[in-house]
Amino acid sequence: MVLVLGMTVLGCSSTPRSFQRGSGGETTLLLRQDLDFDQAFREVAFLLNRHGFESETIQPEVGYIRTRWNFTWNDTGRTLKAYRVRIICNFNPSRTQLIIKAEAEYLERSNWIQGFDTRAIETLRTDLNNVVGN
Repeated sequence: MVLVLGMTVLGCSSTPRSFQRGSGGETTLLLRQDLDFDQAFREVAFLLNRHGFESETIQPEVGYIRTRWNFTWNDTGRTLKAYRVRIICNFNPSRTQLIIKAEAEYLERSNWIQGFDTRAIETLRTDLNNVVGN
């Protein structure tokens, strides 16, 4: 019984497989030429929300969206107090590209370790490319 409980605790406290330490987690999409910027911006905000990323900062005039930290974007889908992911989207000044970044942090002892989430960036790149991509 103790062994099973110990394995469960260790399994829940391990770093999610999609977490990568360090910088990165950024991808760029070319936007469709026939897509109006306002429509593209709304589509991006909608898709982020649909994936459970609640907007924290929205600045359409500069083409910027940052979400709140999401504590359920992990391998299990459960809320984890020690792992969080947020998305930052920037449109370039000419409104032809969308830069997507998936920041992630993992709590190790009492320090947040910075990195990025590979599953978030891959999922969002695919879905956003289908909606606004070229």
